[in-house]
Amino acid sequence: MKCSCGFLYFCITASTTRTSFGFTRTIQQSTGAAARFNTSSRRKMSTTADSSKNGGQSWRSLMETSIAESREIRGSNYVQMSTVNEDGEPRCRTIVFRGWQDVPEDHPLFHEVDNGKSCLLKMSTNKLSQKVSQNEKQDITEIVWWFPKTSEQYRIRGRLILIGDDNDDDPTLKSARKELWEKISDPSRESFFGTVVPGEQYEVETSDIPSGGRDEDGKVLAPPVNFLLMLLDPTDVDYLRLTGEQYRQMDSRGPSGWSAKRVNP
Repeated sequence: MKCSCGFLYFCITASTTRTSFGFTRTIQQSTGAAARFNTSSRRKMSTTADSSKNGGQSWRSLMETSIAESREIRGSNYVQMSTVNEDGEPRCRTIVFRGWQDVPEDHPLFHEVDNGKSCLLKMSTNKLSQKVSQNEKQDITEIVWWFPKTSEQYRIRGRLILIGDDNDDDPTLKSARKELWEKISDPSRESFFGTVVPGEQYEVETSDIPSGGRDEDGKVLAPPVNFLLMLLDPTDVDYLRLTGEQYRQMDSRGPSGWSAKRVNP
């Protein structure tokens, strides 16, 4: 999983459930002994099942620290996602992790972690891509995120939810899709206006692509039908640290919320 360019890697594999949200049913130097001690100390956790009662940290808290420590690495928000095709064979590609998606506490996708924080991971994809059709029948996924700088691994399992332009019944997700569209780069926006299908026989794009996804006055256009907000709604997280005293923690989400336990590495 370690790459010379320092990328953080995700790897998603699919399982077998189906849910409907919106468009489809599948729905980010210090040196010396003191620094090493501080890193080790904040990772420690009780071996009992409920980390919050024993001074431990949730998976999101641990992950936020891992992201912060690797923020300056080029490509640190690039992730690898795999799906399964109709023959049961894996397919993998690079996508971009774009942060956490906040939703109101009364929203069906709100599952509290760390005193009111959302646990939804945010990404985007093209409606024409093969992973969309592959994910329609298998929307339970597992992500593997490797942090090479700190030798940490996160395995995150949950539903992959795709939000398209027909999600009018959920104003929160509709607004979230529009907000992400406006935040991505101009070249990224342009890529969603094409009509050629990724992975098919090569053909020249003949449609009129608006520069930067903007109008003549420079204002960002409305998101096209091909732009999908992609959310991972986790239910299980497996954290592993290989540096120093090896440490492994498993977090699970149940009816009463998140709980965690320390397990053998």
